[in-house]
Parts: sequence; structure tokens; C-alpha cells
Amino acid sequence: MVYHRHYIGEVVDTSTALSNSTIKDQHDLMSNTNLRYDIARLEAKLDIITNILLSNNPNSPQQITQSVSPSELALCRSMTEKQHVTAQLLIEGWANKDIAYILNIGENTVKLHVRAVCKKVGTKTRGQAAMVMRDIMDRITPEDYQRSSGGLPIDWGHNLKKGEPDPHAAIYLTTPISQEGIK
Repeated sequence: MVYHRHYIGEVVDTSTALSNSTIKDQHDLMSNTNLRYDIARLEAKLDIITNILLSNNPNSPQQITQSVSPSELALCRSMTEKQHVTAQLLIEGWANKDIAYILNIGENTVKLHVRAVCKKVGTKTRGQAAMVMRDIMDRITPEDYQRSSGGLPIDWGHNLKKGEPDPHAAIYLTTPISQEGIK
């Protein structure tokens, strides 16, 4: 009978320990989330300070909000050519099937590129990613964008016409599509 009480005591302690560890895990998760928000706020402040120092004119906040931040420029540089193509076509509202044809890849691979773009810009949906990239592309200089995209012009997606050959296809294609142009 003493053994039985000891066994029940262990079970109760185990469930209490399990409950306490679950609460601790939830607390740690909330702390990590708060820490991420704090880091994002600090990065934004750092971008503002960096822009002020780089502009040599601290009394010009309008210039700061209109120029691309160093972190946004780094974001553009970190994207592959195919991710730039995907981002530009997302901005233009193209479907995965049409993007797949342009890149000469499967639709599932396009989904991977879309997810990669979303992850890099910190969004969950393709629409949000398109909005963030549109905002960046409105503020980045065409020369900076072309350098960061591997040679793809900033207005490439807007100027791309279905049924016409793409003169910039060599930048993003590993296997060329037919010379008929884009369907």
C-alpha cells in the first residue's frame, strides 16, 4: 500500500512537471516573439540613423523616407535572378502557371520561388510580398536594382509582353524556351 501511494505521488508530480514545462515553453515562446519585435524595431531605427548619416543632411526626413534603406538594398542583393523575376511578375499579378512558362520550370518550383520571396521580405502571402517589393522598387534607383538583380531592369515585368521574345531571358533562364516568344 505504501508503494501504491508512492506511485500515485510520482504520477501527480509528473503531470505537475509536465504542466509547468508547458507553461514555461509558452512563456519562452512569447519572450522570443517579443524579442523578435524588439529586434525589428531596433533595425528600423538603425536604418533611419544610417540614412541620416549617409545623406549628410539630418534635417531632411523627406529624403530619408523616399530612399531605399541599406537593409532593403541588401534584401534585393540577396535574391536570385529567378526570385527577382518571380517578384516582378507577382507585382504584375501573373499566375504561377504563367511564371512557370517564363522561367521554363514547373508550377511547384514557382511556388518554391514565391515562398522564398515571401520569406525574404518577411510576409506570408504573395500579395503582401508583391506590395513590399513594389514599395522597394518605387524607391530604389534603376541602376541599383539592375546591379542587385543580376542585370534585370527594374521595369522588366511591366514591359514583358505575352507572345513576344524576351531580350533579357539569358539572365534568368538555364534552358532557353522556344523562339516563338511568350505565350
